[in-house]
Amino acid sequence: MKPSNLIVCAAALVLALSACQGPKHPPVWTESVVAAPSENILWAVASQELQRMGFPLGVGADPSQLLMTSGWKTQLRPFKGEGYRERAEVRFTAREAGRFAIEARIEKEINDDLVRPLDPSHAQWKPVPDNVEAAQILLQRIEARLGSSIEIGAPAPKPRSR
Repeated sequence: MKPSNLIVCAAALVLALSACQGPKHPPVWTESVVAAPSENILWAVASQELQRMGFPLGVGADPSQLLMTSGWKTQLRPFKGEGYRERAEVRFTAREAGRFAIEARIEKEINDDLVRPLDPSHAQWKPVPDNVEAAQILLQRIEARLGSSIEIGAPAPKPRSR
């Protein structure tokens, strides 16, 4: 075998192996910056909004790391591929005084079991792309509970002409 053919075969093998190792659906984080009086209030508001959206608080909630991971919220359906479960992750980063960056993602998996799709003990969970819309809703709910900040001196929106 020629050296050039050997290099091509090795490159193809490396590409094939790397395609198998990486996640098919990379995490998609939704971001926002909010004003909050303290980390404790931000943490309480975020955990309440997670619960209001049906996410159980999981053991992955760590206030010292400003990282919150919910338990799985499961919605089983009678047909293959229609049942799903979702888990929320929320990260906080302190910015300047009273402001925090929030990142949220909603991880989603569907139930690929054909025989017993309504039995959670037989579920065959298959990863699918993140639920970006639910992550955006979560962030909007947190922002709404904390109240919006109005910047003084910001230009007023121009009226539309007809």
